[in-house]
Amino acid sequence: MKKLVPLMLLLVLFSCRDKEPEEDQVKSPQLEVNLYANYEGQALSFSDIYLTQEGYRIQFNKFNFILTEFSDGNNKLFESAVYKYDDRPHLVRRIDGDYTKFNNLSGYLGVPESQNHRDPAARPLTDPLNIMNTGDMHWGWNPGYIFLMIEGRIDTTGVEGNPLSQFFLYHVGFNPFLRGLAFNDIAWLKKSDDLHELRIGVDMAKVFNGNETVDIKNERSSHTNPGEEPLSEKIIANFIDALFLLD
Repeated sequence: MKKLVPLMLLLVLFSCRDKEPEEDQVKSPQLEVNLYANYEGQALSFSDIYLTQEGYRIQFNKFNFILTEFSDGNNKLFESAVYKYDDRPHLVRRIDGDYTKFNNLSGYLGVPESQNHRDPAARPLTDPLNIMNTGDMHWGWNPGYIFLMIEGRIDTTGVEGNPLSQFFLYHVGFNPFLRGLAFNDIAWLKKSDDLHELRIGVDMAKVFNGNETVDIKNERSSHTNPGEEPLSEKIIANFIDALFLLD
């Protein structure tokens, strides 16, 4: 009399036979674009208080931006990336790719006009520019995206121990404020056999004391509305100048 092999045993045998060993599976090479923010050389932290060039005590509580169309010639690194310090202090974007194809990169801080006024809710959920991913980085369908968002608190009395009772807020957007970015002679850092990292630094102190001086006591807010454009121009220009490649 033939014995019946239990069904569950057959399933296990076939499953084991068809499954390839994990060590035989080829992993796709991946790339990370990471940001390392500092304030005059001290790593940025929302819990720390820093001093401005005027001696004001300052603390950050929001730092976001959008990058788009990053490529090396015809080699596209990514179409868009939304960076939020609150979500991930370093990671800008992680993608599949070969680092040897990206020695020089150019793209935009902000969203080009052709994409800026599309309905963000109609984008695929996997798109960083979908409204579920950008959140407060979008003003609404008509104005478009906020390209750069920096917020925090400040005490301008110069008295140690006084509360940081004033707020600063810079929301830079609208089509005229789209700005080009370029990083050349990139030295990708090998983190593992299948992961390489592009390290970008930014000195947040230079947002206020870069090529354009921001009088933070009297220039504490801009939504890039009419009349606020000069301040937004200073903020975004200083921010771009504060970016640099890390070794």
